[in-house]
Amino acid sequence: MKPLHMVLLSALIGLSAGMLYKDGDVSMLALMGVIVGLLLFFSIVWRVMQWRESLMAEEIRDRTLTWWWMVAVFLLALSTHKIVSFVFLGFLCFAALREYFSMLSMADTNDKAELAFADRLPVFFCYAAIPVVIFVCYIEWYNLFVILIPVYLFLLMPILLILQNRAKGTMKSLGVLSLGLMFFVHNLGHCLFMINMGAIVLLFCFTLTEVRDLLSFWVGKGLAVLAEKMADSQVKRGLELRIAPDVSPKKTWSAGILSALIIAALALLFVPILPVFPDGKITYSYCAFVGFSIGILGLFGDLAFSMVKRDAGVKDSGTALPGHGGIIDRVDSLVFTIPVTFHLIYWSYF
Repeated sequence: MKPLHMVLLSALIGLSAGMLYKDGDVSMLALMGVIVGLLLFFSIVWRVMQWRESLMAEEIRDRTLTWWWMVAVFLLALSTHKIVSFVFLGFLCFAALREYFSMLSMADTNDKAELAFADRLPVFFCYAAIPVVIFVCYIEWYNLFVILIPVYLFLLMPILLILQNRAKGTMKSLGVLSLGLMFFVHNLGHCLFMINMGAIVLLFCFTLTEVRDLLSFWVGKGLAVLAEKMADSQVKRGLELRIAPDVSPKKTWSAGILSALIIAALALLFVPILPVFPDGKITYSYCAFVGFSIGILGLFGDLAFSMVKRDAGVKDSGTALPGHGGIIDRVDSLVFTIPVTFHLIYWSYF
């Protein structure tokens, strides 16, 4: 890492820590310390791998450096004024939606230029929905938030196509537009309303989701090695049972469930630092259930976008994040875990 980059990263993280200390947010400070500690650990790992000339050293380096920047910016957004968090998370939704539209062509191959131009109006309304969602979440208008996208914006899409006198390529356009709205404005947009519960709740879901993504890779490798050493048996076949071989050949039920159970256990560490909600403190058993849900939903979020990318014929959703791919490659699991985590807590404790 260049010295200038190190100074800037240190300044961003130090500024976040200073503001959290000033506000007396001990919980966020403790979690921030754990996250920075993990990043330091992986920084040492890639240095050692680089020294040993490992084939994966460059990939680990790129991933770790990108994580440093993502964590620094994310923590700064959460530790400053509430409006900064809303703007940052709103921009995240916009960036993911934009990447999604650029990855998938909505136009029919026969009249691509004509239909691509015709789709600009509904795409504009998809983008315009994001500041509306930010405002609705900021004023904590829950009843409008939960129906704004799945009802009003969903109905607006076919109306716009009708007013354009469209009769060709509409099914594909409606499918792509509706999925984009639901995935990246409504589902991912729940992180905006989650801020109202407390930044630590959002960090709870973000951290467990991202840890699951990392953990599942190593758990999968470990179980694959174990299965190779076993004689042909029911246990071996169970360990190697694939979830969806055509979507992701390496994803197995055993690795997915074991990773979810580990995430459920890790979720218990958050109970002491999670805030007291209007209807009381979250219990250990319920927190484990939420953690397990994050583990399972994170798995299917990953698989869902693997399915989309395979259908689109692309390996990564973009190149915005070195070592990770695109923004969607980093938030795919969050699209599934954020809304469900939000509602599991909201229904039980608000």
